[in-house]
Amino acid sequence: MGVIQLKNLLHRVLPLLMTLLFSVTLFTGCEEDDGSGHTFKMNLASNPANLDPQMAEDISSRTVIANMMDGLVKVTETGAIEPDAARSYNISDDGKTYTFELKKNIMWEGAEGFKAKMTADDFVFAFQRIFDSKALHSPYVEKFSCIKNASQVSSGKMSPDKLGVSAEGDYTLIIELEYPCYEFLSLLATTAAMPCNRLFFESTKGKYGLAAEATISNGAFYLKEWNYDPYWDNNYIIMRRNKSNSSVDYVYPYSLNFFIKDEENDISDFKNGSIDCVIADSYDPALLKGNNYNGYSTKSYGLVFNVNNAYFKDQKLRYALAASFNREMYGDKLPENYTAAYGIIPEAVTVLGKSYRTLSADTGLSLYDRSKAAGVWIDTLSEMELTTLENIKITVPESFDGADNLNYVTEQWQQNLGFFCGIEVVSQNEYDLKISENSFDIALVELTADKSVYEYFNLFIQGKGELEGYVDYAVKGSLYGVQRAENLSKAVELYTAAESQIINSAVYVPLFYGKEYFVYSPESSDIVYQPFTREIDFRYAKYFD
Repeated sequence: MGVIQLKNLLHRVLPLLMTLLFSVTLFTGCEEDDGSGHTFKMNLASNPANLDPQMAEDISSRTVIANMMDGLVKVTETGAIEPDAARSYNISDDGKTYTFELKKNIMWEGAEGFKAKMTADDFVFAFQRIFDSKALHSPYVEKFSCIKNASQVSSGKMSPDKLGVSAEGDYTLIIELEYPCYEFLSLLATTAAMPCNRLFFESTKGKYGLAAEATISNGAFYLKEWNYDPYWDNNYIIMRRNKSNSSVDYVYPYSLNFFIKDEENDISDFKNGSIDCVIADSYDPALLKGNNYNGYSTKSYGLVFNVNNAYFKDQKLRYALAASFNREMYGDKLPENYTAAYGIIPEAVTVLGKSYRTLSADTGLSLYDRSKAAGVWIDTLSEMELTTLENIKITVPESFDGADNLNYVTEQWQQNLGFFCGIEVVSQNEYDLKISENSFDIALVELTADKSVYEYFNLFIQGKGELEGYVDYAVKGSLYGVQRAENLSKAVELYTAAESQIINSAVYVPLFYGKEYFVYSPESSDIVYQPFTREIDFRYAKYFD
């Protein structure tokens, strides 16, 4: 080939080569800048009490476990329930048999080099541990009591192998129930239903979940280091990507660093860049500005009357106070992070992935009837040979930042009933003491979204704490029915009856729903926060610097 021909060829080909090279560079750059490889950092309010899923209850423990283990199913960011360690599942027509086909390529991995395939027996063993009366006193016995033979196993009348959870081969799991349970899939998405490898558990000799070397992961991250000393201020947990499972379902972060600190450090640590995300209990415009955030109605505030009090044991007097103020009078006057509450359950509490409040609206629960309330008030006081109540106070813990909001209620009591009620803000210790000693008249109570709808209403059949002396058997009957509800519609019907009964008894008066905010850096995305459980899932979290 001549020189001129070569020049002509290069003249034609070189631009094509440059274009191709540029395209490859762009493509490679996009791949490298997919947001993966970051070490995400977050504070934990306390040292995890136990990383044994069948025992752990505190939020710090459950947050670590949620990033360390995969259950049969999971709740997505939108609230939907999807297969997780299972690749598919089937529910029998009578709602009593659940069959799960497990993924075959999920591995257990640990800091000490333990490796094994996850199998159906890992779930069988986990559920047997919950109910084994000789080996474990799990706090989740009642929650999973719908499983066949659960009560007989937990009472010691049957051996754990008689529990209605069995394996057919390595990758088929069958769970049989005593009766249909509409929320069983939701229960399987909780950390309590995570698997437990029998061989590894036995090798820990009683230390399972209590140290890094005594934990293993079948999820996105494994526990590499866990340093905690109550007399040291540099406590932390380091988790690393589980490479085996990342090849199955890609894990974006390289690692997670959890710093164990008092919650008072969270906001300042986030602002100075020490951590990537924070949960803020109150509205802080300076914190939210320039950051990514989502607000969730997670808290419910109401007044509880002391039913052991000589006055408030009378339901008619409680009714008069509950029915004499109009929430519409203060709904639009509340700060940004509060809304008027007509019911007990805040919006963030879900049932089968749906907000309970969308399934059962609270607007029809109001007792407000000014004239009727005034008549009942006068008549009831007359029966007591009184003209009014004196020296009555609402006891409020200083942690509640909306004490001024209570003025909207007491002002209406004053105008509509001629009742003057004081507000006393006390330290948390003093508040707890007053509650334990039953030395309060009316108390402001905060209910948080880390409870299920069932657990919220269950408070009103136990008669403990602020509700000591009050047990509602009608609510108890509704909850008994809920446990055996065949479908969501029936369960919501029973829950609505329970909520109406509680409000009509006027032992608890809903006032406000409060928001919390999940805030994360502008460089971050796809960090999944579950306000219902307060757990944070980092599997798909990305960071773009």
